[in-house]
This record gives sequence, C-alpha cells and structure tokens, in this order.
Amino acid sequence: MPEIWFRYGGTEVSLEIPDDLRYRILEPRELKPDEKLWREVGAFADNIGRDAGSRGFTILYDHSGDKLPLIILRHLADSLEQYSDKIRVIVSSWRLDPSEGWEDAKKGLKEYGVRAEILDVRDCEMEEFAGMRVVKELLDGSVKLIFTASEPHGLFGKASLREALVLGGFAEVDLSEDIQADIMRAWSRLVEGLRPWAITVLNDRLYMGDAEDVAKSVYGTECEIPVEDFDAVLAGCGGRPRDSSFQLIAHIIGLLRDSVVDGGLIGLVAECSRGLGSKSFMEAILDGGGTQLDRALARLIRAIPGDRKIALVTTLPRSIMRRLLDIRCFDTPEDMLTYVLRRYTREARILILEKPHAKPIRRSMRGQS
Repeated sequence: MPEIWFRYGGTEVSLEIPDDLRYRILEPRELKPDEKLWREVGAFADNIGRDAGSRGFTILYDHSGDKLPLIILRHLADSLEQYSDKIRVIVSSWRLDPSEGWEDAKKGLKEYGVRAEILDVRDCEMEEFAGMRVVKELLDGSVKLIFTASEPHGLFGKASLREALVLGGFAEVDLSEDIQADIMRAWSRLVEGLRPWAITVLNDRLYMGDAEDVAKSVYGTECEIPVEDFDAVLAGCGGRPRDSSFQLIAHIIGLLRDSVVDGGLIGLVAECSRGLGSKSFMEAILDGGGTQLDRALARLIRAIPGDRKIALVTTLPRSIMRRLLDIRCFDTPEDMLTYVLRRYTREARILILEKPHAKPIRRSMRGQS
C-alpha cells in the first residue's frame, strides 16, 4: 500500500492508497544540482560580468518559496563577485503572502550565504520611466538581471517570468480586465529600456540569457501533460509559505480543472493558516471588489463549481467555504479520499500530485483549453 506525503503548512500529512484503487502518481520533473549546472551558471556569470566593470549588478529576485533558486542564486552571486563587489538583490514574492514571503526569503538568503546587499522591493523608491513608475534602483548603471522560478500559474495557464516585473512590484502598472496584455506591454517597455538578462528554472531545465529571449523560450515551453480521464485529482500545494492562505493556492484549482472529467473532483491539501487571504481578495470573493488580479482569481474559482467539485484538506472553516464557494473541507487526506470513493465508488480513477508542477490535461481536451 503506497503512502503519499503532502507538505502541509510547516509539516507533512500522509495518504495511504489501497492497492485495489485505480490511480496514477504524477512525479515532478525537477532540476538536480550538480557540477555541470554550476559550470553553466559560472559561464553565464562570466558572459554578463566581463563588460560590467565597476557598474555592479542588480538582481531582481522573485522568491517562490522553493530552495533550489536560492542555491542557484548563491552560486550566481559567488561567480559575479570576481567582476564587482557591488551586488544588490531586490526581493519580491508575488506568489506568496507579502510579509511571510519576505521573511522566508531573508531566512533563505542568510541560510545559503548569499553575499549581497538585500532589499525588500516594497521599501524601494519609485521613479517615472517609459510611461510607468519603476523601482529607482533599476535606473542606475548596474547590470540588471531578473531571476525567478517559472511555473504554470492557473490564472494565466502558461509558465512565464514576465509576471515577476509587474506583479512582483518592480513596476507599477494599472491592470485592466486583460491582465496578461497589460503585463506584456509593461514587459516590452522595460526590457527595451533596461536590456536586462534573465535566469529562470522551469521543471528540470535552467534558462539563461537575454531576458526577452528567455521569456519567449519559457513561454513556448509545453506545460501541459496529457493524462487519461480521471474522476478526481488530489494535489498538494507545497506547504509553507506556499499554502498560507486560500488566495495563494486558489489558482491551482484552475491549473487542474482540465485534469478531471465533467462532474469530477479537484482536491487540494493546503493548510491556509492565514485564512482566505488579503482584504482585497476577500472583497473580490464577497462583492466583486478588490484588485483586477484578485477579481480575476475570484471569477476563476466561481466558474468551476457546477461542472467540477472542489475539496480541500485545510484549517479553513467548513461552513464558510461551503457557503461562499461551494467548497467541501476535510481534516485529513484520508477523509477526502473516503469522500471521493463514496462519491465515485472504488472504481474511481484518481490522479495524485505531491505538488502541481505542470498542467495535467485530458488527452481529449488537447487544443481546447
């Protein structure tokens, strides 16, 4: 009987899968740190460092809560030191709770010994540039480098690093209903004016080079994984700091909606110790208020119940989630699995993901999502 462990807040919870069930475990493709990787990072640093002189380096680091980017950042900073001791890392964390993301990043940067001046993007002054307001440090003469983990987001559907500039707070942009178009326009103006480099991790690959070239490569990378028809998908959300609120994990529901059949169930394991999320997101859920981004996320969640069911293993209040969003909550993964089997019988076809790293989509849905 296999046992699956899901990260849940600061701990882990397990789920035992009876041998007679029909299930598939989708293993993540992850980049493995090795000497070859460090040589590639060193060569990239040499490429951008040779002409830097005394200009120094400004790294726009969008923290995702994962450890591997921190390790890569340490090696990158070490390699750049030979060209200049002026290395500045400006930290954002748009995919995390703002205060928790900053604290987690600071802790990680210290733990992995990243030697640089560390700044919180929220503390940086803004100046006018290319029709928008941007972080003042972007306008000095240093070499600019955008560094983030790229992964598919359920609201946007594609893996990309472009969101890091705008949603990370490095540039202030008025978002309309077409959020992706606004992000793209801001990205184009910024890369044209700043000519930044980029380095990003997507699954088991590291992309490095001119920022626009990297963005095109990452955006064009296939994030969909064809799967058979499943009645239910059970997925972890990465644990703290990634599952601190419903707002942070809500997009995963959109990422997984096409992995189950009509009438199927999307089940997530997420502690949500900080509740529903920010005031803006709660306004979006309750009365259609909040920011454009939060309203778009609220619309995504509300569009799914009816053709799909949603369930959570969480600390969120059951009655509130059921009344607000028609989401059923459970105390343990075993309780959620019992509900799945009661609803779909023991013949249920179940997909299991310890952490969503791609967009599983039924073969019959290819080209329709």
